[in-house]
Amino acid sequence: MSGAYWLGAVIALILSVIINGSLIKLCHQKNWFVPAIRPRDEHSKPTPRVGGVGIVISFLVTVVLFLIFSRESLSFSNETIFGVDRNLVGFLIAIIWLGAINVIDDYRGLPWQTKLLSQVIAAVIITGFGILIPTLSNPFGQQIIIGSYSSLLVIIWLVVISNVINWLDSIDGVAGGVSAITLIILFLLSVNVTVNQPSNAMLAIIGFGATIGFLFYNLRGKVFLGDTGSMFLGFLIGVLAIISGGKVATVFLVLAIPFLDALVVFISRIIHHQSPFLADRRHLTHRLLDRGYSKRTILLMFYAISLAFGLVALNTQTTGKFWAVLATMVVMALFILPQSRKRPNI
Repeated sequence: MSGAYWLGAVIALILSVIINGSLIKLCHQKNWFVPAIRPRDEHSKPTPRVGGVGIVISFLVTVVLFLIFSRESLSFSNETIFGVDRNLVGFLIAIIWLGAINVIDDYRGLPWQTKLLSQVIAAVIITGFGILIPTLSNPFGQQIIIGSYSSLLVIIWLVVISNVINWLDSIDGVAGGVSAITLIILFLLSVNVTVNQPSNAMLAIIGFGATIGFLFYNLRGKVFLGDTGSMFLGFLIGVLAIISGGKVATVFLVLAIPFLDALVVFISRIIHHQSPFLADRRHLTHRLLDRGYSKRTILLMFYAISLAFGLVALNTQTTGKFWAVLATMVVMALFILPQSRKRPNI
């Protein structure tokens, strides 16, 4: 790992620790971003939802510093706008827009329709600046050409993965930790000599550093990610998977359990004639808690599965990833099958 990558990670981590620490103190003093505890919540004391704000600010500041002192390290295409890579400009505009909407949501709440619309707009911005999915890998033959449906596929992909990370945010450390694992896997894939996408690697490692700084507080129950953070991390992971191409299968495999959990819950809500975006306790983390597993056990379980499938993704081609996804479906089925007996706390 070159010195530039280390520098990006360390700067983002330090900024995230400082900014999140300051935000936590300010929110308790002003009673900002500290909502009342809901019946589905797992915490017992009011906790500020500003961790995402700290992640986004530390990420943006670090990116700006690299644009000032090492602009070539963040170059994804041959087109620029005011000297900044065109793809990167679109990404920054999109996450600033998305962040602004979700800060309002974390502060006072917004209807799910408004949040969904904001996600679609952010994804449209991404496509407008040239980040598309021209092809998809086919485990059984030649690549699938997307053609004119590329923009639509990008919008669906980014909205889905943003909500997958958002729905994963149920107990301390899960969404942030799994996102950090996904980002480090994307980093390792991007620096691989056969992939060789240094700008992707830089954004991934900066995001990783910012997330680790947040986890320093989140794992101790001092701050929550909030929609600002979960949507940002989902959007960052989603964009990194498609910008420069070739990483969608890797991300899907690392996040296979959260993806499948989101699908099961989504379908369940529709079957019961409820909004698919309804917040409830049907997600896998809540199922495991209700069966008697401790939060620590669930956390380690998610980390282990994500890391294991991440290592599989780094060491297999498309066909291997396909079979790994099938194996994940079996694992997921074992998790969601009803059990008559609760497991003891571990």
